[in-house]
Amino acid sequence: MTANQSRAAWGVVLGLLVSATALAQDAHYTTRQFGNRAWLLGGAFVGNPADISAVYYNPGALGLLGAPELELTGSVYEFSNVRVKDGQGQGKSLSDSSVDVLPSLVAGSLDFQFLGKSRLAYSLLTRQGFSYTLQTRGSRTGTDLGGVQGLDSLSTDVRLDQSVSEYWAGLSWATPVREHLGLGVSPFFAYRQQELRFQTLAEGSGAAGQQLLATLGRDMELKHLRVLLKLGASYQQGPWAVGLTVTTPSLALWGRASAGYKRALLTQGLVTNAPAQVFDFQDGLPAHFRSPAAAAVGVSRRFGATTLHASAEGVLRVSAFKVVDTAPIVPRGTTESFDEDYELALKPVLNGAVGVEHRLGERLRVYLSGHTDFSALDQTQGTNALLGGWDLYHLASGVHFPVGRSRFTLGANVAWGGKQTERLAEALRQTGLESSLSSQDVRFFQATLLVGANFALGGQRETGDDANAGAR
Repeated sequence: MTANQSRAAWGVVLGLLVSATALAQDAHYTTRQFGNRAWLLGGAFVGNPADISAVYYNPGALGLLGAPELELTGSVYEFSNVRVKDGQGQGKSLSDSSVDVLPSLVAGSLDFQFLGKSRLAYSLLTRQGFSYTLQTRGSRTGTDLGGVQGLDSLSTDVRLDQSVSEYWAGLSWATPVREHLGLGVSPFFAYRQQELRFQTLAEGSGAAGQQLLATLGRDMELKHLRVLLKLGASYQQGPWAVGLTVTTPSLALWGRASAGYKRALLTQGLVTNAPAQVFDFQDGLPAHFRSPAAAAVGVSRRFGATTLHASAEGVLRVSAFKVVDTAPIVPRGTTESFDEDYELALKPVLNGAVGVEHRLGERLRVYLSGHTDFSALDQTQGTNALLGGWDLYHLASGVHFPVGRSRFTLGANVAWGGKQTERLAEALRQTGLESSLSSQDVRFFQATLLVGANFALGGQRETGDDANAGAR
């Protein structure tokens, strides 16, 4: 059996891993919003956020807010489903669903008299956060399975564990330089933790008593701390508001990573030319992560009881670099040398959002919005550290109403998308197998339920949003 044939013994299950990549949202920028109205408006209010979520969307607008407040984007319940048509063979789709409860944003104003007209605010937000496990098992019978002569029975087991969490903590400062113009800055510390593990096992046998056991496993873990800035300007006068926000590239402060790789092929009654066994683990490696520069513009216009919001954000490219740089691996007794680096590259993307806010009487507002959520995932020569490669579209709606001096939000967001991919067939070809399908159809759906609250602090001053509403 050639090296290609030995790899084919577990190549079938390796191909299935490709289909799981639709679950990850690690290469998207607008999957989540930060703030209660932000969820309902799809982040479309860069011109005039009108609440404490300005710390993220436009810190310049923070300088035009009237009253200090505390915002809790309370319970965010998220249901996700992905389906890969024919992901396990003709007529056998691969599907996975999950339900998560996600924290999103805690932000509040710091009201100090010595600041004068300036404003300080703090924020803690979950920029990214997901975790899932995908496992699939199967068995086949036939002749020379996987191209291995004499193999007539083969069982496979594959498990993929993926998790990414990223938290931002910031302290924002803003000031009104003129009556209608606010400027501000939000420095953020961003802490990222990412884990990726998969294990595969293939067991086979032949009619003459041949036996085969193949295992392959890879894992990576990184922790990284970086800092970045959001700079914002907001001009609000009469029914109009316009805004500009610039996000700087991140600056790395610290990072550590580990990576492991193992492969083994044991046979009985088969003549093999299998690759050498490898058991390698490297710890204390430097970890690297970069987030790109971005710029967003927004405008809003009030028409009586209705306000229209629109915004667009462009994010620049990040050229390919090594997230985890491992030392070369040389299996014992061979001259083979390879490494198990993980790489990252991001392509430029442009996302847009449009939202409508309508006031019903004095105590209720309703919202409807839509925004794009295009993937920035770019191809790399080595193993890509990111997985989310699917363009998504979002629709959101809900209500915002006061109870006493507090305001509550109830709403929902749905996201969907899909893509034709040839990565599964290509993965099989690289292991020495041929796929009966040249491409596969991947479909993604996500539904989010939001329950949140804003709590007014201090006196009876109105926020900029309420003041504008009173002028209608």
